[in-house]
Amino acid sequence: MAHIPLAGGKRLRPVMALLACEMVGGDSAAAVPYAAALETIHNFTLVHDDVMDEDELRHGVPSAHAEFGVAAAINAGDALFAYAFEMVTDSDCSQELRAELVRHIAITVRKIGEGQQMDLDFENRDTVSPAEYMEMIRLKTSVLFGSAAYGGARIGGASEEQARELRQMAIDVGLGFQIWDDYLDATATEELLGKPSGSDIRQGKRTLLVIEALDRATSEDQDRLTTILGGDNSDEDVAEAVAIMERSGALAACHEQANDYLQGVRATLAKYPQGEPRQLFEALLEYMVTRRH
Repeated sequence: MAHIPLAGGKRLRPVMALLACEMVGGDSAAAVPYAAALETIHNFTLVHDDVMDEDELRHGVPSAHAEFGVAAAINAGDALFAYAFEMVTDSDCSQELRAELVRHIAITVRKIGEGQQMDLDFENRDTVSPAEYMEMIRLKTSVLFGSAAYGGARIGGASEEQARELRQMAIDVGLGFQIWDDYLDATATEELLGKPSGSDIRQGKRTLLVIEALDRATSEDQDRLTTILGGDNSDEDVAEAVAIMERSGALAACHEQANDYLQGVRATLAKYPQGEPRQLFEALLEYMVTRRH
């Protein structure tokens, strides 16, 4: 169960929860169990995601199913899922708020499952619209960032209205995070990523990069990219797909869109007093859409 959690990772979601707690005037120590629960939820989804995608590496080490087998990996993911709810009940807050947070995380996990199913379905479709893709990543990725900001803020004493505003801000930046993650999957090295580069292309995933490239590229490049996405690919095929994305303008467009989400939340951040919590929160959001791995 500890294999993937101890392998590394950026810990963005727990950090966001702790900073949201501090930004509304709370003591981040009270939010530590909730923050740990979010990271545990995230790792549960990674373990199961690697099984479904047949990815062999995670954080630079063999994925759970590659190391221990599919059955053990599924069981470990299930145990992590349960452990997360156990952690939430240890949060230093009222019984009423703990119940609210348990329900909130349960809804979030259900939405993540819906997003994952959309992602799987897209692999069997020739066309996916930008709107469909954005809804998929909102569910699969962004809502957990939203839960981090919401729960951290509520534990810190924020009203439901204030916490919902922070949740929406985190969801918006989470969209930029996933677009940038797709960008890095196509452009960064395996050493930086800790997993094989170009895995989305090899799996035929309809990321925003692919959607934009198929919309912008020449007919010849569209046909070639579609062929690459539909078959077993060599490293040369993946490199050719990335080249098509670059010359079509898809890479540049997705880079710009990821940054646009960051710029869009600055007005919400401006409502909070200047100080270290806000500065760190803003630095975290910026890192999410500018990181190199």
